[in-house]
Amino acid sequence: MRENIKIKLLQNLLSEITKKYDEFIESQEDQIEKTFQKAIKDPLTNLYNRLYFFEYVQKFFKKSRRKDIKAVLIFLDLDNFKNVNDTLGHKMGDKILSDIAQILKEIFRDYDMVVRYGGDEFIIFTEIEKNKKESLNLLLENFKERLEKKFSRYLISVSYGISIFPEDAKDIKRLIEIADERMYQQKKLKKKDKNFRFLSL
Repeated sequence: MRENIKIKLLQNLLSEITKKYDEFIESQEDQIEKTFQKAIKDPLTNLYNRLYFFEYVQKFFKKSRRKDIKAVLIFLDLDNFKNVNDTLGHKMGDKILSDIAQILKEIFRDYDMVVRYGGDEFIIFTEIEKNKKESLNLLLENFKERLEKKFSRYLISVSYGISIFPEDAKDIKRLIEIADERMYQQKKLKKKDKNFRFLSL
């Protein structure tokens, strides 16, 4: 009888130790995940940060060599955002950037790499699949319309340039440079022509 009680006590003790161990492991994994998210996300917008973006793209390039994958890089820059910071202050500017990031997260897919590149510049990087160009054009137009409607009082809009991997370039630095140059060309055209229409992919 006593042996049975001892066995039962040992079983309960073992069960309690196992439970505590599982809780400890779970809390450690949760802490690791939180630390990882802090390392790869921009603290203001909660979009992926520049550092993680470059790391992600290098892995993508390695995969693309094996599978012949194409990708599009979209470089976005806000129009008239500087006026907000200059007249209403950086606190309002940060609020607008956070709201814009939320619109980007709602419009683009989970598997699209949406990045705060710096200041009021953003990058979307994603694979090009069959018929995906048309859907990306719709997403960009949707983003532009929502952004202009929400921030119409501040006259904020967006300009963007596009580069294609590997047609335009095979390294990330050059892809960004090309998309950036095309974005500035778009800005100039918009200033000259109020009826400017965005070009499709």
